[in-house]
Amino acid sequence: TALSSLIFTLSADPARREQGSASLRDFPGLTLGQPQGNWIPGVLESESPADAFRTLERLPGVELVEVVYVEVPRPGVDVAAGPASPSQPA
Repeated sequence: TALSSLIFTLSADPARREQGSASLRDFPGLTLGQPQGNWIPGVLESESPADAFRTLERLPGVELVEVVYVEVPRPGVDVAAGPASPSQPA
């Protein structure tokens, strides 16, 4: 599972902005921060971030999706176990 930090730019039109905001709130794996004007920060947990980004960009009322950061775990690494200690190979 990849974690992505995103910034969403919503429509300047109030009705479309609310539609975009509602669609984002309902999007699986997406946690939203506090809106700042037409912008909303979010964190997405997804098995396929590229597919999720394409879907998010097409939501009505969402004008732009900016990717700030994407963390993709290496194969075979258990991210739930935390960072490797010096005695464990990374």
